[in-house]
Parts: sequence; structure tokens; C-alpha cells
Amino acid sequence: MGQNNNDGFKVKDNFDDLCYACRTGDVENADRLISMGVNINQVDKFDNSPLFLASLCGHIEVVKLLLERGAICDRDRHEGARCIYGALTDAIRDMLLSYDISKAFDTNQPFATHISSLLKEDELNTNDLLLDCKDDVKFSTHKFMLIARSPVFDTSNPNKLSTTFKDIPSHTLGILLEFIYLIPILHEIRSTDFPDLIKLANTFQLKTLSEFLNKARHMTDPVQKSTLMIAYQYKFTELARNQLKNFVKNDIIGRHIELADDSNILEIPDPAKSLPFPDIYLVVENHTGTKRMYPCHISMLSRADFFKELVKSDFQDGRKYRLRRSSPAKADDVTDILCLELPTCEFGVAESIINYLYYDRADIDPNHAFEVIRIGDYIMASRLKNIAAAVITQSPDVLVSDTIFDVLHLAWETGVERLEQFGAKYIAQHIQELSSSRELYDVILESSRRISSREELDTIELVADIRFYLLGKYDLEPDDISLLETDADDTEFLQSLGLLDYKDDMIALNKIVTDLGLSI
Repeated sequence: MGQNNNDGFKVKDNFDDLCYACRTGDVENADRLISMGVNINQVDKFDNSPLFLASLCGHIEVVKLLLERGAICDRDRHEGARCIYGALTDAIRDMLLSYDISKAFDTNQPFATHISSLLKEDELNTNDLLLDCKDDVKFSTHKFMLIARSPVFDTSNPNKLSTTFKDIPSHTLGILLEFIYLIPILHEIRSTDFPDLIKLANTFQLKTLSEFLNKARHMTDPVQKSTLMIAYQYKFTELARNQLKNFVKNDIIGRHIELADDSNILEIPDPAKSLPFPDIYLVVENHTGTKRMYPCHISMLSRADFFKELVKSDFQDGRKYRLRRSSPAKADDVTDILCLELPTCEFGVAESIINYLYYDRADIDPNHAFEVIRIGDYIMASRLKNIAAAVITQSPDVLVSDTIFDVLHLAWETGVERLEQFGAKYIAQHIQELSSSRELYDVILESSRRISSREELDTIELVADIRFYLLGKYDLEPDDISLLETDADDTEFLQSLGLLDYKDDMIALNKIVTDLGLSI
């Protein structure tokens, strides 16, 4: 049975009704149901989301409504790809794609969306390679992206990047580049495109694309073709993620430079002519004072707002090092390279940041999670902070080297709500053993001071959260508390409900608040 909402309707029934409205195109009813608080991003028993049903059945107004109300169409995920390639009409598909790359979703900067933006709308102008094709059309690309994604660009001799494709029509090369940059193009491929595109995919050694094209070229059933597109689009994204993972491991982290001193003269290969063709270096000093430089790319670091804003400000805060060429023709043959210094952290933390920005890696070492959150806060990467927070809350050893009070201070310092809730829940679970702790008194007092303009009836956020989790600890509802008054003499009954233990915990919590001279 579904849980009742305030109007007496069952939440499960409401969701089923929403799915039906999405299948039938009933915009008004869908709007009404959404306004009642139905979770529009869940799925039914057939694993279909409301957005998928509306797009599959061709109801563009319902699709628009769902997107405006927060339905997620993230093609990094299988469900997002299903929505796009299962759409009945091109108009719906275009709407889904535009929402996928719109500012509404840029707050999370998903992996595939960011890669796509580098080809279609690279506002930072980070490209460093022009590809010429048959009809004198030029495509601006990135050397590192082509090397990472296509084996035809030999990393052992990177200066032999082919920049001329005079025998290839711009339409065909454009489709192939969109594939490389993870732009969904499978639905745009015409029957006349297949011969040239298969040939070009083989030339670039793009085996997965070639495999799809050979399967799809003779397919006439639109349902089968749509199913094939869905399966392969997700496969393309994961393939790109693994390719960039290998590139980062071998050519970014693997090519870091140890800084022996603080000199501004560096004798390293010319970045413009050697792997990984960096246009920026991240300088990291660990807690022992050792420094490293990591060759990176502004285009990928810009997933974090700090780097994006730095580019827009023309790197006013960046440090310039002098680069001396490995075999200079003249003694003064030097040039400037841009370097940015991260706050002091372990190298493993910096490398976790780089991995995340390049290919969305989420398996952060729990020992590094605290520092990852602090650096993530510094570079304004809120999604990275939330990923690292999840590592902390799910690690059984998190409170071995750090206390729950360290977690709370980190949460307040960096604005990570997940950690605040984790801290409050832990305190609720251990209130009796922590009730005499000086640290608990201190964090409750600090929480009270975090209220900017304290009024007599203001609640202390941490105390309110602990009270909420105390109810959950004993599986109680707010209305159950009244039983402490009405059945005060029935001790056995109250004990069976957990109310007496709950009462003891509340007494311990309220004592701390009273001792601090705060309002209960």
C-alpha cells in the first residue's frame, strides 16, 4: 500500500496516475499530480519513467512540463539515453537534447554534456587543432581529445597528427567528430551516410562506432533501431570514460614533473609539441613540502567553476613560470607557461580532483575524502564535494581518525548538507554516550551561533536535526509523543514502543541545551 499524502491519496496511486497521464498526453492532470508532490524521477514496474513514457508516446507538451518541473534527462545514464532515442518525434528528441546541455543542468556538469560542449560551444576557446576537409570546412578540435579517443593518432609520435582530410566531406567528418565528443548523432545518420562513415570510422580505428554502423545500416524496423541506439549510446559514453581514464593515468598523472626547487625556470619539453599538449599546469605542494606539476587542459579543468572564472578573468591569479626548451636554439629561447597552485594537499587528493574533472571518477580513497571536499570547495566543484561526502558517510572507518565533530565542522566549513545530516544522525544514535562530551556541548553552541539574527523562538538547527533523527531511531511519528502524556502509567506499553528510551534521549539532549543557557 502507498503512503498517504496530505490529501488522502496514496503516493503510489498518484505515481501510477501520472504515468497514465504521460502515456495519454493529459497535460492538465499531469500538472495536477506533479503539484501534489509525486516523485517524477522514479520508474514504474516496467522500469519506465514518466519522461520516457511521454517522449515514447509523442506528447511534447507533457515532455516540456516534466522537464520544467525537474525531470532528469541525463544521457550519462541509461534512462536518459532511452528517453532521447525512444522519442517518437524529432521535435521531442531535440527538446530533450537541448535540456540535456542547457544551463539548467550545468550545475552538475555531467561528463558527457561537458565533453559535447567542447565541440559545439567552447566559450573558452581551448581548441588547438584545426581539421580541414573536402569542401574547405575547418573543424576546431583538441589534440588531447583525439589522441585519447582514437588509436590512429600515434602517441609515440604525437607531432604527426593528421590535420588534413581533403577527401572527406564535411558532413561525414562532422558526424565522426560529434561521436568523438559524445554528441548524440545516431538518429541523424542518413542511409546515404553509412558507406563513407563506416570507412572513416575504420580509418580512425573507432571499432565500436563501426560495429554499430554495420549493425544499423540494413535495419528497417524503427523499434529495433531505437533499441540499438539506446544500447550503443550508453556504450559510447562508457568507452570514452575509460579512454580518458587511461589517458589521465598515462599522460597526465604519469607525466607529472617533480619540482626540485622554487625556480621559475623549468627545463621541460615544449607543451605545444609534446604529450599531453597541456595549456595549463597544476602545481601541488604536499604536507612534506614536496612539489609536483601536473600537465592539464583548461577545457577539462573548467568543469569546476573556479577554473572557468579564472579563464574569464584572463588568469590574473595564475603564476607564470618560464619554460626553457629542452634543446634551445638560443640560450634565451624561453616562453611563459601558465601554472595554478592548489592549496596544500596530498598528491593523491590532487589526482582524485584531476580524475573527477576528466572522466567523473567517483571512487575516492576514504583517507582523502576530507581533503577532497576542502579542495572541491576551493575550486567550486559542488558535485565533487557531494561525491566525497558520500564516501565519508558510507565508509565504516570514517570515525577512526576523525570524530563526528570533525565531520560537522567540515560540513559547516564547506556547506555540505549531507555531512550535516550524517553528523546529526550519528549523534542521535549515540546521544547517551556523547551527552557528557565537551565537544557535543561546543558544536551545539556553535550551531546556535550560526543563526544570523537569533530571535527568541528560533530553533537551533543541529538540535532540531538530532530530534528528528531520534524519532527515526525508535521508528516513531510526531503524534506518538502524545502517548507519553496519555498513557504515562502504562510503562510496559510505552517501553514496547520505544517511547521511554526516546524520552531518556530527549532528556539528555535538552539538558545540554539548558546547561548552555539556550532556549529548548
